Amino acid sequence: MRLQVEPDKNEDERGLRDSDRAETGPAPVEGPGEELAEARDRVDALESLLASQARAHADLIHLLTHELRTPITVINGFSRLLLDSSHGDLSERQKGFVEESLKACRRLDGLVHDLLEASPQSSSPLRVEMESADLDATIRGIVDSLAPLLADRGIGVELDFDSPIPKLDFDPGRIEQVVTNLMTNAIRYGRAGGSIHIGRFTTESEGAAVVQVFVEDDGPGIAELDRKRVFEPYQRAAGDSKGAGMGIGLAICQRIIASHSGEIRVEGGAKGGARFVFSLPIAQTRSKELFDGDR
Repeated sequence: MRLQVEPDKNEDERGLRDSDRAETGPAPVEGPGEELAEARDRVDALESLLASQARAHADLIHLLTHELRTPITVINGFSRLLLDSSHGDLSERQKGFVEESLKACRRLDGLVHDLLEASPQSSSPLRVEMESADLDATIRGIVDSLAPLLADRGIGVELDFDSPIPKLDFDPGRIEQVVTNLMTNAIRYGRAGGSIHIGRFTTESEGAAVVQVFVEDDGPGIAELDRKRVFEPYQRAAGDSKGAGMGIGLAICQRIIASHSGEIRVEGGAKGGARFVFSLPIAQTRSKELFDGDR
């Protein structure tokens, strides 16, 4: 007796579904290749945004520096008129105030010239005019010129120079620009009623004699992750709530020191603040004289 078995409809449906899968293949799954492509697109978009922001910063700096030229010229001209006795006599103290204003005006004019002449993003060294000058006298002069700002915040200055050194070859105007920038940062970020420690000492680096100058404040300091970034144009430390300007001061400082074949860095200070240190090389002919004098 032959039995006829009716086909199971469920089995037929399962077979049809299997057949469909065999013809169409497995469902597409998003793989690492597509994720990588999306990541590259995001990186390209960020790079484009950063480039656009850099161009905007450059355009802004170019505009501002041109606009600053006129008031700088006016301030400089009237300050010189005040010093001219034909327009009335000033007391010695008043003359000192006007002369300090002229010094600040010259520094500002120099900064404007630098910004017009070369972008801080440029890797080429700035032009320097080397001469034999007194480094200690340069530093003391800057401290004196910033006395009103120091007094306004009740900040004292501790000068710490090791044994006397002879005159060195450097550009006084450029080094004045560096120390002034570091000092004004220390005044801004240091503790009101606190102190700033400024020092100079001689040492050796890779067998060559160098002078190291440091400016140390007692403020919040700079996180280790930010210590290289703060020397990049338009950058500030994370959490900086007192930032003023466009974030180019330290970038210019780095270029100036590089133009002197030196180095600049920032590290943690003894009081928890920031300690900026820059080095200036000493001519080999003077190295023995310096270190003999230290003994």
